[in-house]
Amino acid sequence: MTDTVRSKKDCKEYFDEDFILAKKAGILADAIKNAKHAYAFTGAGISTSAGIADFRSGVNTVLDTGAGLWEKRAAVKQGIAVKAPKKVATSTLKAYPTYTHMALKKLLDVGLLKFLVSQNTDGLHKRSGVPAHLLAELHGNSNLETCKKCKRQYLRDYKARNNKKVHEHETGRICDDPKCGGALRDSIINFGENLPTKE
Repeated sequence: MTDTVRSKKDCKEYFDEDFILAKKAGILADAIKNAKHAYAFTGAGISTSAGIADFRSGVNTVLDTGAGLWEKRAAVKQGIAVKAPKKVATSTLKAYPTYTHMALKKLLDVGLLKFLVSQNTDGLHKRSGVPAHLLAELHGNSNLETCKKCKRQYLRDYKARNNKKVHEHETGRICDDPKCGGALRDSIINFGENLPTKE
C-alpha cells in the first residue's frame, strides 16, 4: 500500500469551462468514431460519482466522497487536517453503475468500443451489463468467486472475499457442480500478487 501526502501542486484539480469541455468531448467522440480498435481503461475515478471513494484524491478534493483512502491515512499519520467528505461513501454492494459506466456499455453494444479494461474491484462494469468476454478486471471483482479446479465462476450479491490473511483466497465455499466440488477462491489481486494471466 502506498502512504503519501502529495503536494498541493500534485493534487490540484482542474475544471474546464463548459465550452472547453464540449470541445474536448467532441474531439474524444471523433477519435472513438474513427478508431479501428478502441478500448477503454478505467480506474477508481469512474466510480467516485457512484459514491465509492478512490485511493489517491488529495486531502482538499472537491469530490463528495472526500480524500482518497491512502491520502487520508497518510495525512492522519502526519497530523494533517483532512476535510470531511460531503457525504458518506457508499459501499460497493449498494452502489449503482454511473452514467459513465452505462455510456461505456453502450459504446460496446454499438461496436465503437471493442474492449474494456478496469482496475476496479467494485463490479460496476459487470452490473452495468458489460459481458465478461469484453471485460478484463485486472484486480479482480469483490463479488466474484472462481472454482480452483474447474474454473467455473460465481457472481455473488455479497462480497466473496472473507479470508483475513491478505494472500489467502479460499472462501470456504465449494463448487456446486457435483462432478467437481472444488474449493472456491475470491478473485481479488492484492499487492505483491501477479495479475491474472487471462486478463
